[in-house]
Amino acid sequence: MRKRPLKPWHGVVFFVFIMVVFFLVCVPMQIYWGMYGLAATEILILILSLLFTKIMGFSFQTIFPIKLPAFLPLLGTLILWGSGYLITLVVMLVQYRLFPVQMTQISGGMNQVIFSVPFLLSFLIVAILPAICEEAVHRGVILHTMYSVRREWMVVLIMGIYFGLFHSDPLRFLPTAILGALMSYIMLETENMVYSSFFHFVNNFLPLLLSLLMTGMDTSRQVQQAQELLNNGTEMVIPIASIGIYMILAAAAPFGLYLGNYLLHYKKGITRSFIPRQSSWKTILKIVIPTVLLFGMGMLLFLGGILFDPAFRTMMGGF
Repeated sequence: MRKRPLKPWHGVVFFVFIMVVFFLVCVPMQIYWGMYGLAATEILILILSLLFTKIMGFSFQTIFPIKLPAFLPLLGTLILWGSGYLITLVVMLVQYRLFPVQMTQISGGMNQVIFSVPFLLSFLIVAILPAICEEAVHRGVILHTMYSVRREWMVVLIMGIYFGLFHSDPLRFLPTAILGALMSYIMLETENMVYSSFFHFVNNFLPLLLSLLMTGMDTSRQVQQAQELLNNGTEMVIPIASIGIYMILAAAAPFGLYLGNYLLHYKKGITRSFIPRQSSWKTILKIVIPTVLLFGMGMLLFLGGILFDPAFRTMMGGF
């Protein structure tokens, strides 16, 4: 039986406590133990989430609701991830363009640590543990302190900010905040942590797998490449045309978000029209307007990059 209702300030206090523990305890562990320190970090924040739940007098099922998932909502979650990932790719490419040295160092440093252990261990630490432990912190404890906030969009926004701050890097803030907001929305709509954890798992696993497949599952090669980037100060200059191409691809995101949300709310035996009749034009415009804007901006960047960007000419000169 719970002792007191959770309030937003409980979430703030818990988050600050988690971050203090992270910088004082977890960062040294990760410096000395590498990937094993990262695993210890994930387990520690899970333990702290469980302890907070018990101290506040709540049951684990209340704060960490887990139910058997359905196929179509899982598919909707996957589509929501893909749509959100397209948007974050554009954001990251813009950041690479603006801050090439810093972004290359972040990417190289992460790869050097991640691929310092065998693939199966990386899979456990990078894909499995965060989908459980970080979800317990964010979609478990912190989200449940936000239930007194009546506007769902505000809860989603604040939860995105929490998740962005949690990753402790200004250049990682916006991409992680976008994904954190999507996971929080999924949790609010389903009240089932399986879906947000599945989203988190896919987001961490697929880039890991693709990165390894490109090097033939050779983790030592990944470490070597990352070390060369860090030692040589190599920077990746992203052509503006490339940003334009990915923005054109991201034009599919508005429809993907709508489709994913539709499937997320699927319930067996209940028929729902894909586009509600009473607000059909409003719904269509919500999809079409951002789609046209993304596609148009992407085309402008693509054509402008081809015509005026020195980085594009340098890249093409290598072929």
